[in-house]
Amino acid sequence: MEPFNDQATDELLIWRAFKSGDEAAFGEIYRTQVQGLLNYGNKINPDRQQVQDSVQDLFIELWNSRERLKDTSSVKFYLFRSLRNKLSKLSRPDHSFPLDNAYDTLSDPSVTFYIFDHEIEAERIERLQKTILKLSRRQQEAINLRYFHDFSNDEIAEIMGLNYQSACKLIYSGLKFLKENVKLFTFIMLLLR
Repeated sequence: MEPFNDQATDELLIWRAFKSGDEAAFGEIYRTQVQGLLNYGNKINPDRQQVQDSVQDLFIELWNSRERLKDTSSVKFYLFRSLRNKLSKLSRPDHSFPLDNAYDTLSDPSVTFYIFDHEIEAERIERLQKTILKLSRRQQEAINLRYFHDFSNDEIAEIMGLNYQSACKLIYSGLKFLKENVKLFTFIMLLLR
């Protein structure tokens, strides 16, 4: 079978090909999903080795049970939910996850303006990171799934084992808290300019 190209990728067709034993389809699923799974796993479990082992085990189990799997319209959703279930079975301390490098990527304007703007932006980012760490672990996870992995509120509820209203409430309350705290900081920084 020819490798799947990005334009013609249809998750259901790839999933069905994988279920029928197509190694190229399995490779495509692995290639497109592994980094997101590792990033997400590291957000909910501090033990990177345990996360890597769990992701590896997930793909081994996926291959070994492929013939018994049902069709899915979202491979990403299926894998994230499976990884979360796998990691939740492992003992882990209650902790907050740090932000990944999503906030560290800044645009590169002209040098003189950049220095001043970079300092202000760095302070905002640091403040945002500290503020995010004040959220509950569940709020952090829900916001991470929503804004870093583009899951819908329905999918977040299912991944986290919550009802829809609870998932929405976690996201809304977390965003409200962040908005209030970051807005206040931004206002103070504008006054200091």
